[in-house]
Amino acid sequence: MKPSTPLAIDSSLLNAAADRVVRRCDTMARHSETADFLTRTFCSDAMKSAHAELRTWMEAAGMECRLDAVGNLIGESHSTQPSPTYDGPRDVFMIGSHVDTVVNAGKFDGTMGALLGLGVVEVVTEAKAKLPFDIDVVAFSEEEGVRFGFPFIGSLGIAGHFNPGDFDRLDQDGVTMRDALKQFGGNPDDLSSASYRSGANGRNLIGFMEAHLEQSTRLEQNGSPVGVVSAIAGQTRASIVLSGVAGHAGTVLHDQRKDALAAAAKLILDIEELGQTTDGLFATIGSISASPGLSNVICSDVNLRLDLRHESDAVREKAFKTIDLMIRELKRTRGIAGRIHDARHSPAVPMDPVLSQCLEDAIGESGSVPQRLVSGAGHDTMIMAEAAPSCMLFLRCRDGISHHPDEFVAPEDIYEALKVMTQATLKVAQTHSQKSAAAASTSAT
Repeated sequence: MKPSTPLAIDSSLLNAAADRVVRRCDTMARHSETADFLTRTFCSDAMKSAHAELRTWMEAAGMECRLDAVGNLIGESHSTQPSPTYDGPRDVFMIGSHVDTVVNAGKFDGTMGALLGLGVVEVVTEAKAKLPFDIDVVAFSEEEGVRFGFPFIGSLGIAGHFNPGDFDRLDQDGVTMRDALKQFGGNPDDLSSASYRSGANGRNLIGFMEAHLEQSTRLEQNGSPVGVVSAIAGQTRASIVLSGVAGHAGTVLHDQRKDALAAAAKLILDIEELGQTTDGLFATIGSISASPGLSNVICSDVNLRLDLRHESDAVREKAFKTIDLMIRELKRTRGIAGRIHDARHSPAVPMDPVLSQCLEDAIGESGSVPQRLVSGAGHDTMIMAEAAPSCMLFLRCRDGISHHPDEFVAPEDIYEALKVMTQATLKVAQTHSQKSAAAASTSAT
């Protein structure tokens, strides 16, 4: 079909929709497991009431709502009419984010992205824009990993990568994920029904977009309300074990000591310096345990937890090898044996260039200079990118604070994000129509 999508949306529609997003963020924050602060975990009563609230808004926008097998709430907006001569899957562009939270959370992380997706549907519908695809808005059931110590349950289900064995995981009360889902209304016995891969469920996923607060200060420092994520950084997590010799703190001479804790102190600072001197590298020791842990005994054993992140897998891997050499050097200089174990490597996830360009063009047309950012944190988008072309928009957040009650996104920045996302969606529609027309032409010849 030829697109009839306008390239400009009435600002009054955007203003009204953005105001609703702001108010709805406040309303959703009331759905909490505790009265004193916001906590909303996977399949909790607070999640159920939040879903009921969100479902009301989705249905008011003309969307059909359903709860999928892994607890995702999905609102389907049917912009296209099915052809009587075609019974294949309908093309779908998905927008959304997660609505679970960490303990003592802020009200914008995750939830704002789902509400912005709903806002896009409302604006497009009110503007009577005709799209060559449907829009599905998803409120992912779980991203933070709080209840079961396991993140991305919702997006893994939609991407078709959820391992059924993980349904046997237990929460702190001994409840299995399987039972929690069944009590919530999900259907773990029909896991495949959640997947959008390969046109499953009659829905052909052509792309995914997520909006999220930045969780850093780069946009704030640049005076930019929004920015486009170029990639989600790859990660390496590992344990470092250092072994020395215990001894009396008051009798062993310093030049004869094999102090594992002193060696660890040097290694920690060297790793910090590696992060400071390697562009774009985040190098962190986030945990340390020392044995025997007595003030009057020289430390014999130390265990450190390492976290490395970079948008380039090659840079991250090089840093990992450098740290291994640092550990080996401690044997020569301090007599401390060391090794890295339990290393887990997750590759970087680049965003789709076509969808990202749609976001950048929309930002440019709004009068701002597009900013490209790397996400050091993981997001549902990194999972969805395995199922469909994906893109991500960051919103400026005050002082870079997130996962905390003080996190804040200004209403004017929410307006800018909604404007950019709506215009980008219209650009995706144009691109999709052009591809479809080209494919039809090629088929005809």
